[in-house]
Amino acid sequence: MDNRRKTVVINSRFQYQYALLAAAVAVLLVNLTIIIHALLAGPPGLLLGGWNILLVAALEVLLIGGVWWGSLVSSNRIAGPVFVLVRQAEALSGGDFTARIRLRKRDVFQPEAEEINRSFDILQLRLQRLKHLVGELEKLPASEPVVPEKIAELKAELDQFKTS
Repeated sequence: MDNRRKTVVINSRFQYQYALLAAAVAVLLVNLTIIIHALLAGPPGLLLGGWNILLVAALEVLLIGGVWWGSLVSSNRIAGPVFVLVRQAEALSGGDFTARIRLRKRDVFQPEAEEINRSFDILQLRLQRLKHLVGELEKLPASEPVVPEKIAELKAELDQFKTS
């Protein structure tokens, strides 16, 4: 199974906010560095005229673009797993108890995905046990009274589900 997503932006609201914050912090730090250097440079100061100002502006544009792209790529390692978690939870709520969370190696939330998968496994086993017990009850002849021990087993399995 190919587990690679083809798009970088999966959750635009989260990822664009993350990238905007990272780019703003980068620009702020660069401009703060330029101002501090200009104030501490001595009598000639920092020459920010003519071509120097254009060079600094071009470097800042490149910095913003690089930080923006890097932020989108790195936030993809968060937004992607959240997308998979939601998709698999929807599959589970739709009755697919074989749904499992499979993340890419470098995605965050690997331990959480493994724990959720263990929970899915336990839920699937409990449901299989319930199906088995119901199947045994269905095999009993209609004329025969339901065996109290089978009902007790079924109730014990159902009691493992916390519903309120």
